[in-house]
Amino acid sequence: MLHCFDKLVITMSDILEIIAHCPLFKNHSTLQIREFLAGTNYSINRYKKNQLIFRMDQQITHVGIVLTGSVEVQKVIQSGRMINLVYKERGEIIAEGTVFSTIPTYPCQVTSREVTDILLLPKQYMFQALGCNPSLLTNLLQLMSDKLIMLNTKIELLSYCSIQSKIAFSLLHCINQNPVAQVIELPYSKKAWAEHLNVPRPSLCRELGNLCKTNIITLNKRTITIVNRTQLEAMLNE
Repeated sequence: MLHCFDKLVITMSDILEIIAHCPLFKNHSTLQIREFLAGTNYSINRYKKNQLIFRMDQQITHVGIVLTGSVEVQKVIQSGRMINLVYKERGEIIAEGTVFSTIPTYPCQVTSREVTDILLLPKQYMFQALGCNPSLLTNLLQLMSDKLIMLNTKIELLSYCSIQSKIAFSLLHCINQNPVAQVIELPYSKKAWAEHLNVPRPSLCRELGNLCKTNIITLNKRTITIVNRTQLEAMLNE
């Protein structure tokens, strides 16, 4: 089967290769994935940059897997302010937490960050497939557990008031994943980092400059070296 979008052709082989890296299909063979897709009535949609994929007021009908490009999961609060929760890239699943949800609409909105192809799986087919496949169900539960931990970390980050304390929490969280390391390679740009911290980019750059001046960190493009971890930790109590 071929899926054509503006001269770009996505073959079934491409789809299977990408989906094989999706955590939902961990320990599943290519044949098992192919059989799963055959019974789901899936579709593939292409989205332009900054195009809405799922809206917060939209009826839950599908779960998605990113085939190409990347998306951003956002929460719009009562005031109209938008909080960026997480980025999802090739091979990652979106809206996985809605499969068993009793809430009729998507809890967050999902927007494409660039031209993006999404494989859409109807919710009812997902529900049926999970009931027949304990391994698939286990993978989904692990995904949802990891997502819950990630959201708890995000809530803790947003609970800090000052920009410096948010930066400190973010850096220490990265370091704690590898305690012996003192050097962090940012996986995203300062613009994306500012959005993750929910602060203006100029303010982030200013505070990073202040941290460098006080010799708490050194900064070289996307490489940050922790010079004084004790002072960084003290910022969380300010």
